[in-house]
Amino acid sequence: MNCTKRITLTGYTVRYADLREPKPRKLREEVYTMDKEMAGALAILGLDVADMIAARYERGGYHVTSVERIPPRRVVTLDLSQLWASAADEACATRQAIGNSEVAANG
Repeated sequence: MNCTKRITLTGYTVRYADLREPKPRKLREEVYTMDKEMAGALAILGLDVADMIAARYERGGYHVTSVERIPPRRVVTLDLSQLWASAADEACATRQAIGNSEVAANG
């Protein structure tokens, strides 16, 4: 059985400054990645991708100076069964860590 999914990723270069830092503030740069379905949903809602990214950063206390789309899109094929197994392993490890911290706290 074929348990794979292809997703298309688009990257955006975001340049921003942290307004909580004392002046002079350092200009930082990150890549914000979005899949095709998210970009399509924003288009249906009539929202601009760059405006949404800038608003998300500004809610966190940053001043965005520019948002630029990185031209080449990347297509990734995910093995969903492997992803499921990885998520199950992570959930089990999280439960064990919580259990160990509760035992340590209770003595």
